[in-house]
Amino acid sequence: MTISCAAGMRRALAGRAGGTWGPRLIAIFGAGLMAAGLLRADPAYGFGPGAPAGQAVHISWHAAGHLISASIGFTALIVACFVVARYFSRERRPGLAIYSRVSGLAFLAAFAGVTTGSDSSAIVLPFYAGVLIAWIWIAVTSVHLYRRTVPSTLSAGPAGH
Repeated sequence: MTISCAAGMRRALAGRAGGTWGPRLIAIFGAGLMAAGLLRADPAYGFGPGAPAGQAVHISWHAAGHLISASIGFTALIVACFVVARYFSRERRPGLAIYSRVSGLAFLAAFAGVTTGSDSSAIVLPFYAGVLIAWIWIAVTSVHLYRRTVPSTLSAGPAGH
């Protein structure tokens, strides 16, 4: 669905600032999520049957792939926030431009925290919050672009009513 979102963003932003790289970065984020989902993480921190209480002693190839895929996708999402902020700035939407930058910075901070490998709730909970912030940003941006590109006659209801 994230890659479909990127396709819609590409159409909505065609010929505008951020219209090339914003959607590409969102598509990379979606592909990173898919790859990370296919490559499972190793059991650790008591998660998974027979998992050790702390970090896994040995990192398997699929766990390494999971981490690399997620890192590429998360980095693409962070950069996309700033690329789309440029679009909002040029469209004279300062509130959405600031919101995009703040969302990118919040997710960057959350991602940086989780890369430490700590299982502390002081790290994990802000990461969950960062993920939520990122998905809300994608939703808000998508709704804005949809409303900007759909003709107002569609919102008035079926013809003749």
